[in-house]
Amino acid sequence: MRRLAFVLAAGIALCVSACAAHQQTPTGENYYSLGQQAFATHDYRGSAIYFQKLIDQYPFSPYAEDAELKIGLSEYQMKHYAEAIASLGDFEKMHPTSKQIELASYYLAMSHFDQIGRPDQDQSNTEQALQQFEIIERRYPETGFSALAHQQISVCREMLARHQLLIGDFYYKRANFRAAESRLAELMQKWPDTPVGDEALYQLGTTLEKEGKKYSAAQAFTAVVLHYPGTTYASKAKYELKKLHQPVDTEDDPLRLVLTESGFGDTDQVTVRQGGDTALASAADSNAYPPLPLLKAPPPPASDADAPSSIAPAGGTPAAEPPSSISSGAAASGPAASGPAASGAAASGAAASGADASTAVTSGAAGNATPEAVVGAVKTAALKPATLNKVRLSSADPPLSVIFDLTGTVPFESQLQNGSGSSTLTIHLKETKPASQLATHLVFDRSIFRDCDIQTDAGETTVTVNTSPVSRFAVIPLNAPPRLLVTFTPQEQQPVGTSEPTDQSANSNSID
Repeated sequence: MRRLAFVLAAGIALCVSACAAHQQTPTGENYYSLGQQAFATHDYRGSAIYFQKLIDQYPFSPYAEDAELKIGLSEYQMKHYAEAIASLGDFEKMHPTSKQIELASYYLAMSHFDQIGRPDQDQSNTEQALQQFEIIERRYPETGFSALAHQQISVCREMLARHQLLIGDFYYKRANFRAAESRLAELMQKWPDTPVGDEALYQLGTTLEKEGKKYSAAQAFTAVVLHYPGTTYASKAKYELKKLHQPVDTEDDPLRLVLTESGFGDTDQVTVRQGGDTALASAADSNAYPPLPLLKAPPPPASDADAPSSIAPAGGTPAAEPPSSISSGAAASGPAASGPAASGAAASGAAASGADASTAVTSGAAGNATPEAVVGAVKTAALKPATLNKVRLSSADPPLSVIFDLTGTVPFESQLQNGSGSSTLTIHLKETKPASQLATHLVFDRSIFRDCDIQTDAGETTVTVNTSPVSRFAVIPLNAPPRLLVTFTPQEQQPVGTSEPTDQSANSNSID
């Protein structure tokens, strides 16, 4: 009996081993086929499992690269955005030369894009999506993904602009006008071509008016009329201009001037979006996104029927590229910021001849209660000495600006001193010489301007402008031809005997 039992056990063991020998371990191709089948039938959980097994067991398989991509796409389809971002981000780092890198980059951006909430919520995902879409547009301009990224960029920009407008309105309603001005000016610097541009610029004008900066408010309202004609806010801006009775110089774009005075001077030319459609409205079309591919080929470029229509500014002009070699900054005294005086002005007039170049800007202010000297210095990439061709008043009536016509970029320092019944602004133009025909003493006797002295020494030209008392000034760069526009805001009349002469010491403020 024992021998019989032993024989039976041996036979059973032999049968089991024989069956096991006929069973095959799944290969990498098996896992890939199972994953592809699950992906095609929208079983994204199953596809992620099969593709992960392929990578774990056969990391050097020729299917491993595509499996890594499909895991990220499966996580995206399951709305597991954190996992999708991690997987697709790893794919970009590990396979930068992959033929599917555009597809991975696009859905990495979409993983952030699909998490965008309302304008009043945190916009971190909007910023990250915008950054990724801009990378796609820049790196892959000839692919269909570039056109799709461009459409989503419009959505992201509009969302960020609306978010900024809400913050500005929040501060405005709580009478924190300086914070509201900063938010609205930043909006107009970054996203002036979005559908809320006209509203934001008009709100910036009303904010500046509340701060007592009547001239800057007039500049903002004028910019609304110029850049957004035919809109509701353009009509409102015309009405506000009539109430302000402020002449606005037109030497340069008033929007650029008012943003410079608000501390956001590095701005492009504004283009206007016409019509009622917005990028956010087009984003509601779920058919605008390309389907996820089953095979390795990326989705075809979006056709006119499949993709949302591109919302480009109608009648706009291409934005001017900001000079890359400019450093700009502003210095202002505290009392002026809280005082009732309006901010600096723009200017108009005939342009003198000169080479096309960019100039630096320093702005400053001196308050009525405790005036202080303001010194600003901006270093720019001046390659050769410039020539000061002319010093002239703007053609506005009355002029509130003086213009230096130059032949190139100049670094400079400026200092304002307020005395009893007068103000003196001294501007040191570095690496600059006056033109041979330029007089050393100019008499203006017009508006707030009295006279001007021009001196030169060791490659530096010093211009001293004497005016009636002013509360603020700003030095603003203009191009084509290069000029420095120096704007002033006169002090409000005070009762006799209330003002005292002051001798102000200079505070140096260097900006690299």
